[in-house]
Amino acid sequence: MNQNTQRIAQEDRFAGYREDFERLRMQNASLPVHQIRIRAFNQFVELGFPVTREIDFPEREDWFFTNVAPIARTSFRLADSAAHIGADVVTPYTFGADWPLLVFFNGAFQPALSHLNGLTSGVRVLRLSEALAQDPGRILPFVGRQADISKSGFTAFNTSFLNDGAVVEVPAGKISETPIHVLYLSDGDETPVVSHPRTLIVLGDGASASVIESYAGGPPGNCFTNAVTEIFVGKDTSLDHYRINRENRQAFHVSTTEIYQEQDSHVSTFSMCMGGALTRNDTNVRLDGARATIRMNGLYLVTGRQHVDNHTWIEHRKPDCDSYEVYKGILEGGARSVFNGKVYVHREAQNTDAKQLNKNLLLSPDASANTKPQLEIHADQVKCTHGATVGQLDEEQIFYLRTRGLSRDAACHLLTYGFAGDLIRRIRLETLRTQLDGLFETTIRQLAMAQSTV
Repeated sequence: MNQNTQRIAQEDRFAGYREDFERLRMQNASLPVHQIRIRAFNQFVELGFPVTREIDFPEREDWFFTNVAPIARTSFRLADSAAHIGADVVTPYTFGADWPLLVFFNGAFQPALSHLNGLTSGVRVLRLSEALAQDPGRILPFVGRQADISKSGFTAFNTSFLNDGAVVEVPAGKISETPIHVLYLSDGDETPVVSHPRTLIVLGDGASASVIESYAGGPPGNCFTNAVTEIFVGKDTSLDHYRINRENRQAFHVSTTEIYQEQDSHVSTFSMCMGGALTRNDTNVRLDGARATIRMNGLYLVTGRQHVDNHTWIEHRKPDCDSYEVYKGILEGGARSVFNGKVYVHREAQNTDAKQLNKNLLLSPDASANTKPQLEIHADQVKCTHGATVGQLDEEQIFYLRTRGLSRDAACHLLTYGFAGDLIRRIRLETLRTQLDGLFETTIRQLAMAQSTV
C-alpha cells in the first residue's frame, strides 16, 4: 500500500470520528472549550496516526518499534454516555481503601459509585465537564498548556473529544491528608469503543498530595483508551502520582502524561503496567524551577503477545535540579517491550544530577526488549549517568538456590521477585503498596512456575 492509499484509508476511518465529534458539538457547542476541540480535531485529521515510517509524521521515529496499525485500522466509536455499571465491577480495583474516588466507565462518569468521603477541607476534586461548564476561566488556562496537540496525533485526538475526566486542585499551603483515587474502567463489546480520559492535577505553592490514576477492565473486549494527564506543581510542593494499568488483554491503551514543576518542588511517580494488548505510555517532565526533583519508577509485566512501550522525556531547564529514573520490565512468552528515555539538560541547568536506568528480564527465548536511554547535555557542571540491561535468569543462581533446598519454580519465583520487587517497596502509601505487592507476587509466582517447566 503506497503513501497516498494509506492516507485515504486512514481518512475514511475518520468518518466515524467526525460523526462523534459533530454529536459532541451539538451537545455543548456554546462552551468556551469547544473552540479548543475544533482546533484539536483539525490537527488530528492533519496528523493522523503514526502507522508507517513513510508517512511524514513528526512522531515517526518515536514509534519505530511500536506498530499502531491495529488502532488505525479499527473504527472505534464513543461509547453510550448513559452506560452504568455495578459496584461489583469497581470493588476489585479500589485497593481495599475508602479514599475519595471518582469512577468513569468508557468515559462516562458514574456518580453512584463515586464519593468524596474523607476529602480534606479546601481540596477540590470534581468532574472535568463540571469544571468546564461552571468555571471555565479557572480550568482552561491549564488545558493544553503542556499537552501539545501539534506534536502528537493521539494528544490531538484526545483534545478533540475533551469532555470528561477528573480535576484535582490543592490550594497553596494545603496538605491533602487522604490519597485521591481516579478510576477509569473500560470494556468493549461487538462495537469497538474509545474513551478519552482527561486528568488535570494542580498543586499550589506549598501544597502536598497523593493521587492514584488507575485504568482497568473486565472481560476481554475491543476497546481503546486514549488518555492525557496534565500535572502542574508550584513552588515547594510535594506530589506522589501513581499510574496503574490493569486493562483486559484485548485493550489498546495510549497515554500521555505531562508534568510541569516549579522551584523546590518534589514529584514522585510510579507506573505499573500489567494489562492491554498494546500499551504506549509517554511521560514528559519539565523541571522549570531551581532545585526541583523528580523520581520516576516504572514496572511492567507482560506475557503472551502483549506489547508495552514506555517513552520518557525529562527536561532540565534550571540549575540544581535532580532526576532519578528506574524502569524495570519482566517479559514472558512472545511479549515485547520498548523503553526510550531521554534526559535533556539546558545550558542554564548547571549542577544537574540525573540518573536513568532500564533493566529487563526475559523469561522466554521468544520475548524481546528494545531499550534506548539517552542523554543530551549542554551544561558544563553536571552528574549524569544512564544504563540498560536485557537478560535472563542466571542458571548459576538458580542452581545455588536449589542446593539450599528450593525447588526450581521456587528459585525462579524468588529471583524474579527480587529483580523488581524493590520498586514496589518504594511506594509510600502502605495500602497501595500491600495490594500491588500481593498482585505482583502472585503474577510472578505464575510466571516462575511456567519458567520452571522450560
